Amino acid sequence: MAGKSRWSNWGGNQTFQPAKSVTPADEADAISEIRAAIAHKRPIRVAGGGHSFTPIVQTDGILLDLSGLSGVISADPSERRAKVWAGSKLAALGAPLWSEGLSIANQGDIDAQSIAGAIATGTKGSGINFGSMSSMVTSLRIVNGRGDVVDVDQSDLERLRAAQVSLGLLGPLLRVGLQLVPAYRLREENVILPMTEVMRQWDFFLSEYRHFSFWWMPTDRSSHMYKLGDVPADHCFVKLLREVPADEPESPVGETNRRTDRAYRIYPDGTTVAEFHELEYMIRAADARAVVALIRDLMWKRFPDEISPLQVRWQKADDAFLSAQGGRDTTSISVSGEIGRNYLPFLRAVDETLQPFSARPHWGKIHFLDRERVERLYPDFVRFQKVRKEMDPDNLFLNPHLADLFG
Repeated sequence: MAGKSRWSNWGGNQTFQPAKSVTPADEADAISEIRAAIAHKRPIRVAGGGHSFTPIVQTDGILLDLSGLSGVISADPSERRAKVWAGSKLAALGAPLWSEGLSIANQGDIDAQSIAGAIATGTKGSGINFGSMSSMVTSLRIVNGRGDVVDVDQSDLERLRAAQVSLGLLGPLLRVGLQLVPAYRLREENVILPMTEVMRQWDFFLSEYRHFSFWWMPTDRSSHMYKLGDVPADHCFVKLLREVPADEPESPVGETNRRTDRAYRIYPDGTTVAEFHELEYMIRAADARAVVALIRDLMWKRFPDEISPLQVRWQKADDAFLSAQGGRDTTSISVSGEIGRNYLPFLRAVDETLQPFSARPHWGKIHFLDRERVERLYPDFVRFQKVRKEMDPDNLFLNPHLADLFG
């Protein structure tokens, strides 16, 4: 199915008119459409769930919507692996994987993204023993810039490491292979605590819970930006998730913030409408306490009118070339600007505060990197570029935003 219509992301800050929008019905149709675009040297980008705040999808060429390629292709419970269609929304994968006795090891607060978009941008949840979703990728089927269908797996680590977080620069993904874990349930033990108490129990929460993260509130109104209920200023909404035995009761137990259920039902926080535009950077986990103190001080002293919560999460190191976790355990630092306000001075100040800590962005969220910073922050930048140029010799998968960083 093809057409021409304006595209907007969920945050409403990215809108453009592609020359043509295409929604293939199946894999063969997708390959045919991609090859036709390549034959005419037309730029190609892919739209997933629209959850990026950056111009990562923008194109004046062909915009591919791969939502027709959805679901689990195959599962191997003995190896704890599965292959899924790249257009699958995360929300659509939990139940079929559960029926095979499998679960994704970790997820974020939102499950409306496509699996391809989530891994292309380095999306992750929180937990010191778990990497990003990209780190779980074992294989990918990609259509490269020559129109070739390329299957990349662990026998070609150079390409796999480039493709695990690729921003779509190697070509549209068709299939994704994932390393999974046995199906598991989670129990929420979420609490509201003063910031001083969160700092005191910081190490305990990290070691005691499978997943620990928190939102610090600079004002009494801050919690309403993320629909977290009433949380006083200088207090935190603390998300604590504990794994429970798989033979716990199957029916959901408890109310919000005290639920016990299948993991894929517990992770999402219900955020479906963006009422903010988000910036998120990852710094070394060892620097987390110092950085949190700096951002807290910045908001109170220089930006007292900004109500954004400060979200803090953890991730394990991985090997992907463009990963924020590449070669280091990280803590993610996230703030948001209110829609309708000029939030750029605040977000730029956060960016400047984090630069001395070699902060790397979530590629789908607002950032202020230029080419020089990208080359400096990613030790494997040259290796990524080598693979990118092999896969896309005519730069058909670049757009202006990405050309500034990788062209």
